[in-house]
Amino acid sequence: MNKNDLVHYLIERGLLDRRAVVDGDVMVVEGARRHHNYSVIRRNGTGLFVKQMQPDQAMSAQTLQKEAACYVMMESDPAVAEIHALMPRFRAYDPDRHILVMDLIGGGENLSELHRRVNGFPIDVATSVGALLARYHEVSSRELLPRANAAIYQGQPPWILSFHLMPHGSMQNLSAANGQFMSILQSYPDFGQALDRIRNSWRRNVLVHGDMKFDNVVVRSAQTAEQTMHVVDWELADVGDSAWDVASILQAYLTWWISTLQRVPGSEPDDAAQYPLETIQPAIRAFWESYASARMLSARDADAELERAVSYAGARMLQTVYESMAWAPALTQHAVWQVQACINILKAPRAAATDLLGFPAGVYA
Repeated sequence: MNKNDLVHYLIERGLLDRRAVVDGDVMVVEGARRHHNYSVIRRNGTGLFVKQMQPDQAMSAQTLQKEAACYVMMESDPAVAEIHALMPRFRAYDPDRHILVMDLIGGGENLSELHRRVNGFPIDVATSVGALLARYHEVSSRELLPRANAAIYQGQPPWILSFHLMPHGSMQNLSAANGQFMSILQSYPDFGQALDRIRNSWRRNVLVHGDMKFDNVVVRSAQTAEQTMHVVDWELADVGDSAWDVASILQAYLTWWISTLQRVPGSEPDDAAQYPLETIQPAIRAFWESYASARMLSARDADAELERAVSYAGARMLQTVYESMAWAPALTQHAVWQVQACINILKAPRAAATDLLGFPAGVYA
């Protein structure tokens, strides 16, 4: 579907006013991730965000269906109004053409854009993200978990936790970069054991978002109210381990730091980083402390949850490397640094909590 076809489709479905198109009030911007994405921007009305399945990716039909089911479930149940308020407004799902339509969140920027704009990592933003995630987990654990459709939400651990069990024959389909990636990991005998350990301890205690990252948290400033946050891209939502969503935010901070490291002769890479780790760690701690406080975790439970989240953060970073290198001819230097960080985290999560994330030594006491 091209942009013109999309506009006609939306008009036919009653999702877009023909007059707005005639008056030049509509602009369509195309993007691509797992799906064909279109932002339908309007000056004088609420815009739309449209996802359509990539024709060569059958799995994307399932993820679109899951996301649509997630929106419908939230809209139809007043008990989860707090979660519904975090999501974009659902408008339509077309299962025949595999098209999902939501309201576009106007006047907002995602956390990646915000961090670039302010050239830093504000504590108040990190605190808000922690509270938001805790609120979502608490409500989903209490209200959604007992009623989640098992046919849609199957509770499978993330695929990356079984990555080391990939059959050797399937490695021929890897990109050259991910072939290198696999070779590096296989040279560390403890790597597979670490993934086995955390996969076997996987819990199903909340409905996880599944893809928490800076790009999927949108901050919007209302003219007469405080900043509000929304979470988008719910297609990987599933019954799972609350620590996975926490880990995804932790690794987002670490990945941002690694992405700015530079190799300078005679110095450590962090000495030349645009964002040195010590400038990011206060936000990491603020995020976690806000999350643990909002969930009212005891000191013992908070320590256990943080240890799980740090371990998962290593695995989540592996997934980030794999996805970013899917078509690359060779691993970049930053990808190599990420893999090294992943291995260190998986081998010694307690040390990583102190050395990388900046938590005081003995936090697991």
